[in-house]
Order: sequence, then C-alpha cells, then structure tokens
Amino acid sequence: SNSSLIVGNAAMVKLFRRLVAGPHPEAEMGRYLTEQGFAHTPALLGEMVRVGADGTRHTLAVAQGFIRNQGDAWTWMLDWMLRALSDLPATEEAEASPDRFAEGEAIASVIGQRLGEMHAVLARPTKAPDFAPERADDAVLDRWARDVAAQIDAALRALAGARASLEPQAQAEAEALERARGLLVDVARGLARHGAGATLTRIHGDLHLGQMLVSSGDVYIIDFEGEPARPLEQRRAKTSPMRDLAGVIRSFDYAVAVVGRKSREAHAHVAEERREAFLAETLNRLNACFLAGYRALAPSSDDAADAALLRLFLIEKAAYEVAYEAANRPSWIDVPLHGLARIADEVLAPERQAAE
Repeated sequence: SNSSLIVGNAAMVKLFRRLVAGPHPEAEMGRYLTEQGFAHTPALLGEMVRVGADGTRHTLAVAQGFIRNQGDAWTWMLDWMLRALSDLPATEEAEASPDRFAEGEAIASVIGQRLGEMHAVLARPTKAPDFAPERADDAVLDRWARDVAAQIDAALRALAGARASLEPQAQAEAEALERARGLLVDVARGLARHGAGATLTRIHGDLHLGQMLVSSGDVYIIDFEGEPARPLEQRRAKTSPMRDLAGVIRSFDYAVAVVGRKSREAHAHVAEERREAFLAETLNRLNACFLAGYRALAPSSDDAADAALLRLFLIEKAAYEVAYEAANRPSWIDVPLHGLARIADEVLAPERQAAE
C-alpha cells in the first residue's frame, strides 16, 4: 500500500499508493507519538497533503526520521532461532548451552517494554479528542463478542472447505473445533464481559514482528497505517490495547512454525524430537518474556480483565488467520489451526472440567 525512499540516511519518505479521504493513521499516530515524546518510533518530520476544492484532505506522503537497524524483528527472530538450532547438540547426552535462549528472550522482553511504553503514552489523558481514552460499555462488549463469533464461523467454513487436504492431526483439530463451536462462542462472550469499563485507546492495529525494527539491541515500532483493507474509521477507532499483544503473540507462533519447517532439512543432524522440544520451549519463553516486559511498563490496569481480553483477541486473531490462509496460502493453514486449537483448549478447559 506504500513505497518508501531513504534520503541520505537521515529521513525516509513514504508514498501512499492507496489514498483515502481524512486523517491518515500513519501521519496522525506518528505526529501524536512524536509530540508526546515517545522515542521508539520514527519521528514524524512532515506530511504531504492534497486538499480538494471541497476541503477534503488526502495524505499523499509522510517524511519520517531514519533509524539505522539490523532488520525487522521477524527476520531477526528467524535468524536467531536458526542459529540457536545450529548450535544445539545432536543428542540429549551432549550438554546444550545454558544461554541458548538469552538473545531471543532479551529482544522479546524489549518488544514488550516498548509496546508497554507506547500504550502508556496512548492511555494518557489528553484534550485531543481523537486520542482521549474512553471506557468500554455494553455496546462495545457486545460488538466484540459478535465479531469474534463471526470470525470463528468464518474459520469453520474455511476448514470445512479445506478438510480433504488437511493432515490427520489438522483434521482432528478441525473436527474438535466444529464440535466445540457453541461452547467456544459462549466462552468468548464471557471473556468479552470481563472488559466492562476497560480502557479504550488508539493502538497500532496491525502489529506483528515485521512492524518492528531491531537496532543495537533495542526495538522501534513502525508502520501505523493499520490493515489497509479495513475502512479508515476502523483503523482509527479506539479499542483494547490487548489487540496489539495478540498480534505479537500470534507472530511469535508463526515465526517458530517457519523455523520448524526450515529446520527439517537445515538441521537434520538434530533429532526431530529435540528440535520440536527446543522450538516449543522457545515459544513459551518468548511469550513469557514479552508479557513480562509489557507488564513492567504498561499502564496499570485490571490484570484479570486484561488476561481475559487477551484470550478473546487471540481467538479472533487465530480464527482470522485460518480463514486467510485457506483463501491465500492453503499449505500454511495448519499453523493458525494448531494455534486456534491450542487457545480453544486453554479457554475451554474450565468449562469441560465443570461439566465432568
């Protein structure tokens, strides 16, 4: 949706190919975060706007400060995991380095810290109406529950269409999700109710590891355009910050899955069970460090409500990914399907235990 040009390692000019009328989130968020002193996103240097005869504004381009970096966090994480696998002893008898997770854990923690800092800035009281925090009322909670139910149904329809091509494990997961549909929707509705009175703010809205730059052990958050396919009003809407966290956690899951596929041949010297155990522990550690880093600097709130909303938006995100992969990359559908099945098992466990 945009093209970028680096100017003398001092600035980056981003030209938008898809123009929309009204305030552009990339310029709007960049300006606000720059004014508020948030240092871990490119500073907004300027905005090029076309104003029509009727006063309608279209943002054509923005100029942002250039950040020297070692690439985005997605590429960084893949490279680190592949290096760590290369250093992994072939058998359990050989001792693995006790620091084999340290690099990844450090960056995951910094990602959480920077996101927590950004959310704290966006949660500050302000006289700017487009950024003033609000509270979730019943209408918001009902909309969240409806949206998640609709996304679950979209995922189930996609799985029904792809059932014949699924591997046995994926088929079993799809069938289990179909059987649990009603209970999962009910649980999602209950999770949404935990958000009563929760703070609603502007968020990134399309956050994943590819939307962060790694620079000398630090992390910068970039690309505030939001999901280009969504209407402008949705991309500018205030919502729960937990949506951003769900995006990062799902991105960790995808990164581990990509490395798992690449490592089958690249690291054939390591036993499959050992590779899988390493990647499973890696995912758990990345998530734990990310969440700990976030909680250390995020605005104080209701931890129980945040946990419930995070589960809600993880269900929605994974279900969206299932439908997306079915339509665009069928060979990847097992990645979000495994994630959705795992999340469903976690949130449904108390209900199933109570029924026994």
